[in-house]
Amino acid sequence: MLSGWLWLLSAILVFWALGAYNRLVRLRAQVVQQFAPLEAVLMNYQELVHQAVTAAASAPQLWAAASITPDLGSDHLTRLQVAASLSTVAMARMQTHALEEDSIKAMQDAASELQDAWAALIHPDVYYISVPEALKQRWLELDLLVTPELQRFNNAITDYNQAIAQYPAALLAKLFQFHPASIL
Repeated sequence: MLSGWLWLLSAILVFWALGAYNRLVRLRAQVVQQFAPLEAVLMNYQELVHQAVTAAASAPQLWAAASITPDLGSDHLTRLQVAASLSTVAMARMQTHALEEDSIKAMQDAASELQDAWAALIHPDVYYISVPEALKQRWLELDLLVTPELQRFNNAITDYNQAIAQYPAALLAKLFQFHPASIL
């Protein structure tokens, strides 16, 4: 009789562990899946950077004055292009390593630098670079579109972190090396 209860308890424990492990794997995969729509919105910034650089380069009326040369605005445009490139690299890393601390930190830094470079480019003191109002408006619209996607991604990370912190699933998380992730 005792042997039957022991087998029953062992079976319950094994099935519980299997279910808990599958839940952790599913939540980890959900974080990676939630990055795809966020990345799709973030890639629109790359297109806007390209359009802004093209617009600035194709505005010869600004370079007509003797005191204004194309070199005057090249630092701002270069900074914006470099920031966009770093953002692309950070997104590529996030595709494969969405839960790693280094990937998340690189993504945060790249997004911050991209926003700072754009703000510097459209600053009123930078009168010698022409960024069309339509592009400025589109950038603001993208900022609004990113917010819900970022929230969904962060919610997925929060769900994952809560799942690996709950006891007794935390024992499985530790055993199978499920590490908590930071939110963006």
